[in-house]
Amino acid sequence: MTTKKGMIYLLRKLLAVSLLLALFVVPSYGAAPDKDIIIVFTNDVHCGVEDHIGYAGFALYRNEMRELTPYVTTVDAGDFAQGATIGMIAQGRYIVEIMNEIGYDIVVPGNHDFDYSIGMTENFNKNLSCGLISCNFKTVADDKPVFNPYKILTYGDTKIAYIGATTPETISKSTPSYFMDKNREKYIYTFDGDLTGEKLIADIQKAVDEVRAKGVDYVIVVGHLGEYEDVTEVWSAPFIAARTRGIDVFIDGHSHEVTPEMKIKNADGKEVIITQSGTKLAHIGQVTIAADGKISSKLIDSSNGKDEEVDIAIQKIKGRFEDTLKAHQGHTNFDLRAMDDEGTWLLRDAETNLCDLVTDALLDSASMTKTGKADISLINAGGIRTNIMTGEITFNDVLSVLPFGNTVYMVEVSGQVILDELEVGARLAPQRNGGLLHASGLTYTIDTRIPTPVKMDKTSMFSSMEGERRVKDVKVNGEVIDPDRIYKVVSLNYVLIEHGDGHMFKGTKIIEANYAVASDVLGRYIRKLSEIPEVYENIGGQGRLTIIQ
Repeated sequence: MTTKKGMIYLLRKLLAVSLLLALFVVPSYGAAPDKDIIIVFTNDVHCGVEDHIGYAGFALYRNEMRELTPYVTTVDAGDFAQGATIGMIAQGRYIVEIMNEIGYDIVVPGNHDFDYSIGMTENFNKNLSCGLISCNFKTVADDKPVFNPYKILTYGDTKIAYIGATTPETISKSTPSYFMDKNREKYIYTFDGDLTGEKLIADIQKAVDEVRAKGVDYVIVVGHLGEYEDVTEVWSAPFIAARTRGIDVFIDGHSHEVTPEMKIKNADGKEVIITQSGTKLAHIGQVTIAADGKISSKLIDSSNGKDEEVDIAIQKIKGRFEDTLKAHQGHTNFDLRAMDDEGTWLLRDAETNLCDLVTDALLDSASMTKTGKADISLINAGGIRTNIMTGEITFNDVLSVLPFGNTVYMVEVSGQVILDELEVGARLAPQRNGGLLHASGLTYTIDTRIPTPVKMDKTSMFSSMEGERRVKDVKVNGEVIDPDRIYKVVSLNYVLIEHGDGHMFKGTKIIEANYAVASDVLGRYIRKLSEIPEVYENIGGQGRLTIIQ
């Protein structure tokens, strides 16, 4: 016979067990929805509107999910407007048209969505039917977000807050001068990128606390931050997730990683799901909050076809400029590589034959100027965006390789400054880095066994040099570089003038400014060659850059 005290004990045990079981199916912060909530997402599409699954395939899959549940949301985690001709030719406007045809609900700007200027990014915010969200892109003067920091959507009785976050790397990985005043002397915009990560954490936690106070059931951060590949750790999604409270899911972008589902324990010891879908629509991302409260994420590798209306919209847009893009430039009997077949960057931690071709084109362009000749040319690895494959080379191929619309400058600069900038580009080697410098007329070695002597400031700009240098054996046209000699250097405005990837090039004297567009220079050189010669056949290049590990 059970005593009254024993009955109370038993009831307490049953209650404890039931609560424990509930933790496995119901999120810690919210109630379960009455039907499944499905969030389909893209990230880092980079204008690959018809690559892999394509926007039309993505839209069809999203529509199929709508047949399963009325609660379907469409999300993009950034870098949508830049990366191919269809983006560059209208500075992202065509991509916005396509995204509106699809019907996105949440969009966060990535670093490359600032590449056409702050004004164009503000134009995206105005013309995207859903606008942009980002909690940490702020004005320095009043420390307030430029765009809405978050958006709350309702699904029956369930509310989900979507908080936007944009990597602080944007300042150095887009065009730094865009975020400065007209004199390029001080920053008027910030992404709160202090080198501890504390400011970014505070921005995101503040937004989380605000939406939790408004009674939301779930919080999803849509971040263009990245996980582990070529990102600053203290601004990465795992680092942020582990140091915040109240986040259920991190839909991520920026690093092009294929992350179906990663689980990180937050500051309260509760699991946060992080997911990312690679790049150029190789996968569709999906987060599901089931009717039983369970949260899961996965990636979809294919679609059952195309959404007809989205496909028609894409074809109409392409028809506006496609004939121009078919113009013949030259021919190659071998691939010229920026990345491998899986989309992994080759030129961000090594020399490639395409780097050599592009830098040779830049050096050759000096003949277009009154000066007539330069000593070397340089380009940042991140400036070259895709391969040129075996066969005919078209104008579209040329624009796709150099899609940013950068212009070409010639400057006079000391050998010491060149040595310093090579160190800045080499500071992350052997890790992949878009700031790595490739050259024509110059050869050098990076000894990665030596810690980098480069010190960067809180905005990821070159600050100082302390310690032994890892850049060795630097030669200009076969002769050891002279730190005191003045050399003529051809490169892009992004590197020489706009401080891209943290390069400062202090003390430079401009000889020729904006004398050509980079893509025009490459096209001119390829037309001059007509047939790409065998000297460029080796994918690993011609031995201009050696990396010791």
